[in-house]
Amino acid sequence: MPLRVYNTLSRKKEAFVPLHGKRVSMFVCGITPQDQTHLGHAKTYVAFDVVARYLRSKGYHVFYLQNVTDIEDRIIAKMKSTRRAWDDIVAQYFAEFRDVMERLQCTSVDVYAFATDYIDEIVEQIQGLIRKGHAYVAEDKSVYFDTTTFSGWGKLSGQKVEELRPGARIEIEERKRHPADFVLWRAQKPGEPAWESPWGPGRPGWHIEDTAITIRHFGVQYDLHGGGTELAFPHHEAEIAQAESFTGVTPFVRYWMHGGMVMVSGAEMHKSLGNFWPVQAALERYEPEVLRFFLINVQYRGPIDFAPELLEEAKRSYERLRETVRSVEAERRRAPPKGKADPGLRDATKNSLAAFDAAMSDDFNTREAIAVLFEFARDVNKAIESGVGRGPLDGAAEAFRTFGDVLGLFQMKPSETDRLDGVLDLIVGLREDARKRKDFATADRIRDALAAVGIVLEDARDGVRWKLK
Repeated sequence: MPLRVYNTLSRKKEAFVPLHGKRVSMFVCGITPQDQTHLGHAKTYVAFDVVARYLRSKGYHVFYLQNVTDIEDRIIAKMKSTRRAWDDIVAQYFAEFRDVMERLQCTSVDVYAFATDYIDEIVEQIQGLIRKGHAYVAEDKSVYFDTTTFSGWGKLSGQKVEELRPGARIEIEERKRHPADFVLWRAQKPGEPAWESPWGPGRPGWHIEDTAITIRHFGVQYDLHGGGTELAFPHHEAEIAQAESFTGVTPFVRYWMHGGMVMVSGAEMHKSLGNFWPVQAALERYEPEVLRFFLINVQYRGPIDFAPELLEEAKRSYERLRETVRSVEAERRRAPPKGKADPGLRDATKNSLAAFDAAMSDDFNTREAIAVLFEFARDVNKAIESGVGRGPLDGAAEAFRTFGDVLGLFQMKPSETDRLDGVLDLIVGLREDARKRKDFATADRIRDALAAVGIVLEDARDGVRWKLK
């Protein structure tokens, strides 16, 4: 299926055609490491991990870049309140971020680019914007972008310069010529970390770091920019204004993708609202794959309503899918070479692979893709009950691996799966031997012991099977 992507810039789905054949340059706005990583962050990064995985599965060579805002007002505020060095704070929370991302199987990022490693590029861009009349130096030696000089301001978000008023999602500063103008270089204040520049010591503004990083790695134009929907204005609008004013090349980014938020009682999950749930705390209650399943069981542009009961429901749903995957692995070893349900399962596997690809090609619709998995699982379980052969089960197992590789699910290592299944098959076999000897006490003891750890035995036409409760 041809891939189509919803482009925030055009407000419609477009055929995905990279600038350079099968090479894809992909950038996603990263974290500001000054507090714990929460589920709102996780939704964004899991969603774009799936995007990168799917593109790679289709044969694209993806260079996936994320920035790290390692100097910012909130980091400075924490530095002052805790009396810790700013880079010590960054190191702590970035290490935690990497840990929880790895546990959530977010492994597709190629480079994490720290803003303070690109000071030279940032200064160069600001100098260019000043020369071209798009930026000005204020009295305190801060530098601001003049939004009235950029005719394309608002084309991503729909906001217009003349409609903006102080306090309406823009920072109020007397030094600005216009309320919508934004800082490119912040002059140093007492006690703040700073870097040298032609305008004196200071630090980069929030927006300029992204264009400096991406132009350094990708050039003046690239394929795909992702982030949460709350970043479209003013952050991404500012990126476009800076880059296109600096380079003269438009569009700066060909495809803008924005993911929906995690909502709590109708409000966005956000640190400033105090309604966030840290990923580390969530992982103490739920397996990483359960959390990942919960976060992708919605199309990335849609919001997720967070509630404990919804996570419990996701846990039960994912366990049903995983049980089918494990059943397929177990049945493959004991199934006959051929079975009467073979043609049906072969057709179901072929159709499911096509339906999965169609869902993912339609703007990475993971919710529809997961619906395909549940339908396929029903077909697989029916085939097992009807007596399917080894060949079609091998095909079904390969299909589940394909689905899992794209979605980041079913990631138990084959060796671990084989060991677990082998031990359980041995235990079930010993119980059957006990029953044949009429040693029902031993047989019952084995059955009860398995049930106590969540493993249920079921009588089937071709013998006894086990499954996870």
